[in-house]
Amino acid sequence: MNLINMKKIVFLIAFSFVFFSCDVSEEQTYTYEINPIYQVIMPTEFAKDSITNITVKYKRPSSCHLFSKFYYESNGFERSVAIENIKVEQDNCQIDNETVLEMPLKFLPTAIGTYHFKFWTGTDTQGVDHYLEYDVVVDH
Repeated sequence: MNLINMKKIVFLIAFSFVFFSCDVSEEQTYTYEINPIYQVIMPTEFAKDSITNITVKYKRPSSCHLFSKFYYESNGFERSVAIENIKVEQDNCQIDNETVLEMPLKFLPTAIGTYHFKFWTGTDTQGVDHYLEYDVVVDH
């Protein structure tokens, strides 16, 4: 096959992708939301420079909420944790306050000491944040 024919084939393929691609108006829109944690299963042993999985359970607000990542803030030996979900904006979302999902939070302590975890469980009617709190001793 010569170079001119190859260029024609590449052009036709590229043109077909552009011509047959999805309409921009049909694109999904989404937002990010911080969601509360329902329950934590905290291991009893932690070692420096070793990954430990902390099981974090949460209830997703609707069928349109998908796990994105952990909101994770570190300040010295204190850790604040919440769930960050992607909420897909669509009309057929089903409210879902019952399904409990769990995700492993991988914790890698890099220093010996006592780490204080605060897992955000939401806010009350006065706007005060509430947490499940755990102290984790890393001694080896």
